[in-house]
Amino acid sequence: MGGRFGDGLPQVSDEDNKKLEAPLTLAELGSAVGSLKPGRVPGIDGLSADFYKAFWDVLGPDLLEVFTYSLESSRLPLSCRRAVLTLLPKKGDLQLLKNWRPVSLLCMDYKILSKVLASRLRGVMASVIHVDQTYCVPSRLIGDNITLIRDVLEVSGSLGINLGLISIDQEKAFDRVEHQYLWQTMTAFGFSPGFIAHIRTLYCDVMSVLKVNGGLSAPFSVGRGIRQGCSLSGMLYSLSIEPLLHRLRADLQGVLLPGARPFKVSAYADDLIVFVNSQRDVEVLADTVQVFGQVSSSRGEQGCGGGLSLLWGEGDSVHCFWECGRLRHMLELLRGLFTSLGAEFNAQVFVGGVRYSNRSRRRGRLLSFLVGQAKMAVYVSRRRMVQDQSEISPRALLVRMVQARLRLEFGLYRINGDQEGFEER
Repeated sequence: MGGRFGDGLPQVSDEDNKKLEAPLTLAELGSAVGSLKPGRVPGIDGLSADFYKAFWDVLGPDLLEVFTYSLESSRLPLSCRRAVLTLLPKKGDLQLLKNWRPVSLLCMDYKILSKVLASRLRGVMASVIHVDQTYCVPSRLIGDNITLIRDVLEVSGSLGINLGLISIDQEKAFDRVEHQYLWQTMTAFGFSPGFIAHIRTLYCDVMSVLKVNGGLSAPFSVGRGIRQGCSLSGMLYSLSIEPLLHRLRADLQGVLLPGARPFKVSAYADDLIVFVNSQRDVEVLADTVQVFGQVSSSRGEQGCGGGLSLLWGEGDSVHCFWECGRLRHMLELLRGLFTSLGAEFNAQVFVGGVRYSNRSRRRGRLLSFLVGQAKMAVYVSRRRMVQDQSEISPRALLVRMVQARLRLEFGLYRINGDQEGFEER
């Protein structure tokens, strides 16, 4: 990996490495079998989780012997190396391949082995992955990201601190991870050669067959990407993107609030929010992401796609989502609310915040509150789309969020019945 991305990463301790590369035990395999969920689609061999649970007393010792030999020889049985690749529809035009999500249907014996290794890896994730990343790290939730962004927006707005949010979403993030880059990243984290060899074994000579119209294609080799459906996949991805986040934390100035550390990044898997308040940070971010793409083969999503992406020009700040149809109704609502208070709403206000004097403090705080809630509405709406939850428009979210808190914090105002502006109580 590029030198500057691998420098200074947290290191796995010797004690943890001993646990990670220790020989497999029958108890670990039994625990993994017990955690298999019934009724899941089996892999290409047709053996279900219920089969392994019913006959575990007979199969367990033999499976332990097979796995032990496979890890020592760095080659899994054929059933573990082949996966059925099926495509699940996402949102958007299904004529476009990018709007389909590939999922690997893996055999249960592979899942058992990957669950054991994932259980071991899970124990060290919090020590090497920064608290800014919440994906697949024990005791961290996506709600932590939302709460952080909401609080930073509200505090910065109340203090009149300029703040911009830049959202970066990787295109086909899991599928673009180069295996060689992943091994080098794990080495940079200080994982032992023995444990890295175990992970490499899971990706050695792997093949997939594509399920098309009820039939299976001929097997083809898979040279990159993390298998979605594998218990290790989320943690491996968090490890693979951490060098980028580590570099950004070191190089960005971020947003500094009184009595707090600088806020620079907030990440959930490949969905990255960067806090900026200067042109320098935007330029550093663009350069770092570009170089990281060359090192890791990652690539950002093209177009705004509803994300909170910002483009900064020489003198002005411009939202690339300003013309985004999905956000048009929310922006119209904001413009109407601002107009009813005698203020102008534009992209510059959204990025730079609302400036006000002591004489207009009450109105200024309300306008800052609106801007912060609008940014949060875009972020939450987009997260729901990424997680395939029920879709709700940013405008509807903004109305809910504002109405829920307006009476508590700005009791002199209310939104009129047509939701086109404010009126005093």
